[in-house]
Amino acid sequence: MVESVIENLNIRDDGIYADLTAGFGGHSKKILEKLSERGKLVVVDRDPFAFEHLKQIFKENKNVIVLKMNFKDIALDFKFDGILLDLGVSSFQYDTPKRGFSYRYNAPLDLRMDTDENNRFSEILNMDISQIASIIKNYSDEYDSYNIAKEIFQKIQKNKLKTTFDLKDAIIKGKKGRDISKGLKRVFMAFRIFVNDELNSLQILLNRLPFITNRKCRVVIITYHSIEDRLVKNHFKSSTDFLPVHKKVIKPKYEEIISNKRAKSAKIRVLERV
Repeated sequence: MVESVIENLNIRDDGIYADLTAGFGGHSKKILEKLSERGKLVVVDRDPFAFEHLKQIFKENKNVIVLKMNFKDIALDFKFDGILLDLGVSSFQYDTPKRGFSYRYNAPLDLRMDTDENNRFSEILNMDISQIASIIKNYSDEYDSYNIAKEIFQKIQKNKLKTTFDLKDAIIKGKKGRDISKGLKRVFMAFRIFVNDELNSLQILLNRLPFITNRKCRVVIITYHSIEDRLVKNHFKSSTDFLPVHKKVIKPKYEEIISNKRAKSAKIRVLERV
């Protein structure tokens, strides 16, 4: 999908661009290749491990600014000609057991993208069944949310919800043999969204876009699940500041899915500032 992203950013060599979810710099490096010395690239990530890596790979590039922050906090004095927002969790985060993002590894329940922040998962430990069910339902559309919440609550009451496998066990019991794999993905995603306040951060950034973009600025947003995609779609449907570049979302090609299974659910929306 990298080629599609770069093409749709419509990069000018002297423009100012932002990769607001830079991760380990894959997209950022491709954007930089298109820029002359007059161009500028702002690279942002909230993950401290990604931030340190980004500082290293761009330390020789004077026209690159590397920032550790949540993208919702990007300064209003920036005016960009192109913005990339690649939502969701990076492969590094998924594949690092101690981060607690995956049910494949037994690890402490962490789920934080920014490990320097306090962990909001502790709030879940003080919730009742209906509150836990609301998080699962609202952030994942999981239809067995109440049954799963009951199992999670029982573990909390017994002080037995400490690891990813503890949560996995509660989800499996709550699903009662129905769509267990999907249930695991949905609930882990729901708790991750809650812990990192992802939807609120996304909405704040979307509201800020008119103030940090130049005319003709391209905004490329990659979503990975229906809830965040719905938020993006509905926001721009009522926007008078941006128009869609394409009538339909861009989806990954078959070859891209084969090489990266996590790209299967990706949708790319491209907007242009009027």
